Amino acid sequence: MSSASPTPFQAGRRSALRALAAGATAFALPKRAKAQASWPTRTIRVVVPFAPGGATDLIARLIAENLGGPLGQQVVVENRAGAFGVIGADAVAKAPADGHTLLAASPGPMAVNPYVYKTLPYDPERDLVGVSMVANIPYVMIVPPSLGVRTAQEFIALARRRPGELNFATSGMASRLTVEMFRALAGGLQLEMVQYRGGSPARTDLLAGRIQLVIEQAPSFLDDFRDGRLIPLAVGGTTRFPLLPDVPTLQEAGLAGYEANAWLGYAAPAGTPLGARRAIASEIDKLLRQPAIRDRLLSWGAEPVGGTPEDMDRVLAAERKRWSDVVRMAGIEKE
Repeated sequence: MSSASPTPFQAGRRSALRALAAGATAFALPKRAKAQASWPTRTIRVVVPFAPGGATDLIARLIAENLGGPLGQQVVVENRAGAFGVIGADAVAKAPADGHTLLAASPGPMAVNPYVYKTLPYDPERDLVGVSMVANIPYVMIVPPSLGVRTAQEFIALARRRPGELNFATSGMASRLTVEMFRALAGGLQLEMVQYRGGSPARTDLLAGRIQLVIEQAPSFLDDFRDGRLIPLAVGGTTRFPLLPDVPTLQEAGLAGYEANAWLGYAAPAGTPLGARRAIASEIDKLLRQPAIRDRLLSWGAEPVGGTPEDMDRVLAAERKRWSDVVRMAGIEKE
């Protein structure tokens, strides 16, 4: 089998790692000519709680490198990876709440970790607040062509005829919870879980037909869909994905209430002044309306969002309820 060409995120990861090998990058941009208010008064630090080159890192850097000019200060991106985002999120939670430290926030550190780990050094609901949603990266329900199904309902029917015979892959808690929500909303399907150490070996077994299902982030599989090596049955968002316009949502496929996106936003330590949070959110909104930035995000499989700090806080509350419900329904015990 010929090797697949790099996906948009893989290509972006390689170029990002070459250009940003230092792991922390200062984007020195010109200050505004107008006099600055009392905030910001110094460099703004954005903590990415994952390694350089992934989706969270690339999107956070795209915004950061364009945010310094409007705010009149440098924006520094710092990678603090480890423990599924816990280390970086904890560093921001314990930082001064003065608007100069931000977290590149995603579902794991903000909405999932409290329900799957017995102890955390921070409480995301108590210690962190929303600043702005930046982008959604939809999950996609994926099967190999050899399975012989082309819709989510055909998969559900097959799984009911063959209880316990179909496997699904998980390479982490997020990829497990997306399937657990699907199983529950489909009436309690009996599927066998196979755990992997990463997404690459899971994809290899899916391509070979040894695994029958994954629900994973869309960008990593776009080339496989285009070349017919894998079949996208449905997307996890509430609207169709622009890069897969003919693929229905799982809600359209009959699973009312299914929603799973690997979103990215910005968060700040609790107590950060609302004025600073709103100022950052306003500038991010302006950036997301710029065609070059929108096009870059869409080419990576990420849909621009934007909005106010209050909007993000509402998203966070809904995400925490959604994933806590899924963990409870799946009977997952805290580690």
